[in-house]
Amino acid sequence: MRGGMFSPGDLAGLLTIIWVLVLRLFRRNIVALWMVALPGVILHELAHWTIAFVTIGRPGFPRFLPKRMGNAWALGRVPIHHPRWYNGGLIGLAPLLLIPLAGLVLHDGIPDTFHWGAAWKFAVVPFIAAECLLECLPSPADWRLARMSAIPLLLLGLAGFLWWKAH
Repeated sequence: MRGGMFSPGDLAGLLTIIWVLVLRLFRRNIVALWMVALPGVILHELAHWTIAFVTIGRPGFPRFLPKRMGNAWALGRVPIHHPRWYNGGLIGLAPLLLIPLAGLVLHDGIPDTFHWGAAWKFAVVPFIAAECLLECLPSPADWRLARMSAIPLLLLGLAGFLWWKAH
């Protein structure tokens, strides 16, 4: 707050929180949830796909149609054909990259001053940031994939730390 008025950044942050709360209301109806969460699901799965591609995980074609998996629903998935100890953690935790993306979207998408020509940005930009924040958490399947890398990477990190301390 500056001089008793909200700044554009303050308003965008407040609208992002409101969008997160509104989007969470759809969690009980899978069809409605899928329709409103689709932009975030696409970002979540593209994060997996991109990191898998970069780390030679051989990602398959992403799928964005809901699928029942036991007693839960998967809103999207990316088959990974070459998960290994060196890329599983990065691929599994890739959706965490949506957190800084939400900040970047808010920082660069909201104008510095209020004007009617940019009013649409105060609805769209916080919505995109909210989608990023709602879909940034890895799913249980993502955590299983990430655990594949946990012990080897911890041992490698420990060895690197010990080498650094010795030199």
